[in-house]
Amino acid sequence: MNNFSHLLSIIIPTYNRADLIGETLDSIIAQTYANWECIIVDDGSTENNINIIDEYCAKDPRFKLFERKKYNKPKGANACRNIGLEQCVGDYVIFFDSDDIMYNNHLEVKINAITLGDFDMVICKSKYFNNPKNTNPINYRGLFDFEINPENYITQKINWITFDPIIKSSIAKQTLFNENLQANQEYNYFSKLLFNVRKVKAIDIVLTDRRFDERSIQGSLARTNAYNDRAFHSFLQTYMEVYKLANKSSRQFLLNKIIETGYKNFNLIKGNKPFIYVNLLKEFGLLKGMNKIRILEFTKLIK
Repeated sequence: MNNFSHLLSIIIPTYNRADLIGETLDSIIAQTYANWECIIVDDGSTENNINIIDEYCAKDPRFKLFERKKYNKPKGANACRNIGLEQCVGDYVIFFDSDDIMYNNHLEVKINAITLGDFDMVICKSKYFNNPKNTNPINYRGLFDFEINPENYITQKINWITFDPIIKSSIAKQTLFNENLQANQEYNYFSKLLFNVRKVKAIDIVLTDRRFDERSIQGSLARTNAYNDRAFHSFLQTYMEVYKLANKSSRQFLLNKIIETGYKNFNLIKGNKPFIYVNLLKEFGLLKGMNKIRILEFTKLIK
């Protein structure tokens, strides 16, 4: 069933992918579901990115190019995705990367699944296609074993990749990517988004070839201490952003992650000690009986 009645918005941030983005855009053109718009947001590329994208826009008006530098936004894929959310007009949203490839039924499978079941979000799968060490589907930890809800996602019982879901646009637009984060952005985003999702389904089908790229941010950061530093800030920001909505086990999990990643660079803990320590006491029930004056004295003591 592909009557093309629903407009689907594909949001792609890109930076210096002149050698790869054409293959990605060609895979979108080849889709069996044709009612889509592709919002491409360039993050200040220094390569020939813009010219290549302009050529696609000239040939097919479904492609629309925006440049992050024209908006009051910081550099990064998160800001680009937020620009995409602001500009898109589709009924449903898919986030995608500028170096990965859609199977030609990618959009059709997703749009049929989410509309027929009246879901808020449907999640499919991806696999690496140019990693000689691993051509299997990515490890979708617990996705088909546990309920898809905020607690199970925050506590990492379940996981998926940014471009695996299709989301109702009205729901996707309620949550913004944190533009200050440089790692685990999708974890922060979906931890927040799931509090607005009421009906969700995972489908055991691979629809995306994900490129294994040594140049990628995640690939390079994973080999350095910088990744732990940025993961610390992701868990810290997520804790603060979901605090009022998340249950106790989710908050405790996030605090444990803050400590785990922070102690690999103790300066991170040191710079946030009052906040972290007071919340540790609070979450693990040790603030009972402590009045506000004693709490203030405690925060001064640990500075």
